[in-house]
Amino acid sequence: MNPLDLFNQVKELIETKDFEAAKTFVAENQEQLGEYFSQAQQLISGSEGLDGLVGKIKGFF
Repeated sequence: MNPLDLFNQVKELIETKDFEAAKTFVAENQEQLGEYFSQAQQLISGSEGLDGLVGKIKGFF
């Protein structure tokens, strides 16, 4: 998978509110995420416990 596909996978996990799986996925794919690694971490930390999660992810791009 390319880095963008991996990042999209993280977004899908967050949309389903599976934060632990998203954290694990990011940790396991840190090198493959490349420039998207820090964005994925920020997305996870910013999304936990927030209402309107879908709106935040759509607003991310």
